[in-house]
Amino acid sequence: MSINVVNLDALIPREDFAVATQTQQANALEKISVIHLEGPFFGPDLRKPDFQRETTQWTQTKVVDLIRAFVDADLIPAVILWRSGQYIFVIDGAHRLSALLAWIFDDYGDRQRSLEFFGGHISDEQRTIAKKTRDLVNKEVGSYQDYVAARKNIAGAPENMQQRLSNLAVNSVIAQWVPTTDVKSAEDSFFKINQAATPIDPTEKRILKARNSPNAIAARAITHAGTGHKYWDSFNSTVQTSIESIGSAIYGALYDPAISSKTITTLDVPVAGRGYNALPFVFDLVNECNELNIADTTTKKDIKENLPVDPDGNLTLKYLRAVKNRLDRITGDSPVSLGVHPVVYFYTRSGTFQPTALIATSRFLEDLERKGKLRKFTSVRREFEQFLIDHKEAMSLLIHKFGSGGRSLPWLQTYYGRVLEGLVDGKNAEEIQQAFVADSDFTFLTVPRPSNARGESTGARHSFSANTKTATFFSTALLTATRCQICGGVIHKNSIQFDHIVRVREGGAVDMSNAQVSHPYCNSTYKN
Repeated sequence: MSINVVNLDALIPREDFAVATQTQQANALEKISVIHLEGPFFGPDLRKPDFQRETTQWTQTKVVDLIRAFVDADLIPAVILWRSGQYIFVIDGAHRLSALLAWIFDDYGDRQRSLEFFGGHISDEQRTIAKKTRDLVNKEVGSYQDYVAARKNIAGAPENMQQRLSNLAVNSVIAQWVPTTDVKSAEDSFFKINQAATPIDPTEKRILKARNSPNAIAARAITHAGTGHKYWDSFNSTVQTSIESIGSAIYGALYDPAISSKTITTLDVPVAGRGYNALPFVFDLVNECNELNIADTTTKKDIKENLPVDPDGNLTLKYLRAVKNRLDRITGDSPVSLGVHPVVYFYTRSGTFQPTALIATSRFLEDLERKGKLRKFTSVRREFEQFLIDHKEAMSLLIHKFGSGGRSLPWLQTYYGRVLEGLVDGKNAEEIQQAFVADSDFTFLTVPRPSNARGESTGARHSFSANTKTATFFSTALLTATRCQICGGVIHKNSIQFDHIVRVREGGAVDMSNAQVSHPYCNSTYKN
C-alpha cells in the first residue's frame, strides 16, 4: 500500500448496516451542495458501511484536483447513496465526499474530526501529509474559510475567486440512490459497484468481508492503536477496553519511535517501519502469531475463506495477546525480550522495512526457544548479527528470488539456521559463506551487492538519493552502535536495560563502575 496518501477516514463515520430500517426514498436529494455537506440536515447523516475500506486511497494531488473540479464547476462523477432510516450510506463516492468535507472543515487527517476519531493518536506521517495537502489546497484553490470570508466583500476578492464564488452558489455533486429496502441487496450493490469502478485490492476485500472475524478486528485494533472506528463496539465494555489497551501497546511496540523523514539518520527506528497504511502486514502478523493456516496478503488471488465470527470478543483478545507475547520476544523490556535491532534484522541497506524478514525472524526465535537453543544463540549473537550486517543483501536476494510473504519465509528461516549452526560449530564468516556458495539452493547469494543503495540508474542524478544517504548512515552508525555488554549484540532503544556487573547482594556497587548496558533476556536469564 502507498504511504503518500491522505487519511480522510474520519470525515464520514461508519455504521453497521444491521441498524438499517425501512428505506425511505420519497424525498431523495438529487444534488449535493456545500450547504448540504456543511449544514445540520444532510452532512451529519452521512455514513460509510462498516465494510467500507479505509478512506485512505487518494494522494494529495487527487484531493486537490477534486476540490478544484468542484469550485470550477467541472464534471464530478455521481455518488451513489442508500438511505436507511436516519442514515444515508455512501455506497460509492466516499473519497469524493470526504475530500469536500475535508475542505469545508479544514481537516485533512489532523484537525478536530480526525483528532476525535483517532482519540488524539495521529502519527507523524499522517500529520505531515495533512499539512502538505492543506498547503497545496490553499495554494491551488484557497481554503473554504477564505471563500466564506470573501462573500462579505466579493468585489475585493481576487478575480479567479470571484468566479469560483459564483460557481459555489450553484455547484453540486449528482446523487444516485440504490432503490432497495433490503440490507443484503444494498451490501451486494456496494461490492459490485466498487469492484467494477476501482477494483478493491484482494487483501482489502478479504478483510472487509471478514470484518467481524477476530483476525480482522485484532488487525484493525493494532493498526490504529485501539482508536478509529470501533469494530469491537458490540462487545461488553471490559472487553472493549482490553482490546483498545492491547492494540495500543502492540502499535507502540511496532511503530515507536516513528520515522520522521525520508532519509533515516538514526538507528532509533521502529521495529516495523513507518506504520502508515500497514493493515495488510498487521493482518499477516496476527495470523502468523496465532499459527493460523491462512494465506498471507502477498497473494494476488481473490481468496474466498470463511473466517469465524467473534461473538463476544474473547477470540479477538486471544489473538491480540498472542501477538503481544510474540513481540515481547523481539522488542521491549520484558525479561524474555531479546531486543533484536530492526536495522540488523528487518531493514534493507537503504532503510526499507521488510515485513517478511520480521515474521521470519519471529519464527526463527520462537523455534529456538521451543528447542531450548536461545542460550546457544546468545553465545554467538555478536558474530551472528555481524554476519547479517556484512551480508545484508542476502535478505533482499532471498525475498526477490522466492517472493514476499510465505513463499520466502522457510528460506529465510533456513538461512538464519545455517548461519547459527555454522557459528556454534566454530566456523568463521568466510567458511559459512562458502558453504552457501557450494549449496545449489543458495548459490544465488553470491551475487555482488550493487555499488549504489538499490542498484538504480544514476546516469542523470546529481545528488544522493534518500536511499543512498540512509545506506551510508546505517553502514557508518552500525560500526559504533551501542552493544549489549553481555552478549555483544546490537541493542535497540526500546530494549535497553542496565545490569549490575556484580549483584548488589554480593557486594556490587550502585555506581557506573558496576553498571553495564544489556538486553533484557541477557540480563534476566542468560547471565544467570
